[in-house]
Amino acid sequence: MSEQEQILFASINNCCYFKLCGELRYTNATGMDDLIERLFSTSIQCGQVVIDLNQATFIDSTYVGLLASLARYCHQQQLPKPTLFSTQSEINELLFGLCLDQAFQIIQQPTNLPLSNLPADITSIAAQSYSEQQQGSMILRAHQALIELNDKNKAEFQPVVNLLKQQLK
Repeated sequence: MSEQEQILFASINNCCYFKLCGELRYTNATGMDDLIERLFSTSIQCGQVVIDLNQATFIDSTYVGLLASLARYCHQQQLPKPTLFSTQSEINELLFGLCLDQAFQIIQQPTNLPLSNLPADITSIAAQSYSEQQQGSMILRAHQALIELNDKNKAEFQPVVNLLKQQLK
């Protein structure tokens, strides 16, 4: 992962803060997937989730699915809707097009937290070493989370989910 593609995470005062930078693709999503899995297993306590995409330059459907997984986690834990900051018009178009506004409070404004001004206890999340099978399972889970959001996404991504299930057998 280059310096510009990074996942930063902090748990501050019961708020889980994610800052996602650079090109967010399935090829560099293993660290984010691992972190979300740890959240689901409740090894990290979150009363609120905030995601900052202001420095993201690209996001693919796997990463959007990981975000949908985070929203599902918040809903299951009866937490408030997660807050997502994004000023990138192309990314916002994708988020709204995939109906993430139903699962997130999307704020199209800067967070005013440049990388140099982040809390001291923020951690850079490293990519995990996934086997081809583990990576396929991650992509499948992400797309399943996307199709659970609504019927439009189901129509668009069900063929992908079916193909992935077939390939992972």
